[in-house]
Amino acid sequence: MAWDDDKKAAVVAAYEDSDPTPETSMEIVKAIAEEYEESPNGVRMILTKAGVYVKKTPAAKSTSSGGTGTARVSKAAACEALSAALSDAGQEVDEDIVSKLTGKAAVYFTSVITALNK
Repeated sequence: MAWDDDKKAAVVAAYEDSDPTPETSMEIVKAIAEEYEESPNGVRMILTKAGVYVKKTPAAKSTSSGGTGTARVSKAAACEALSAALSDAGQEVDEDIVSKLTGKAAVYFTSVITALNK
């Protein structure tokens, strides 16, 4: 179903009425996406463009045992972080492309996009 102005306004209102916090924002977006039969990334993009999306606070980076590298992250988590960074930048996410990236590539592109958004 296509996004029209009424649907965008309803999604934004539903999100704001849910009193989102950084901890609950993702769950609220998923629930709204199911209710309106849209993808969570599409809903997040609408909320980001409306300036109401509450970002999840990034977890502190930990290092492996005494090493200087970054901690291991699953490919699924890396792809989800990349999708969120793209949505936060107001870009449409092509899940087909994102899912084909390696975990390291997703982590790299997430860091680049996040740095550009600052």
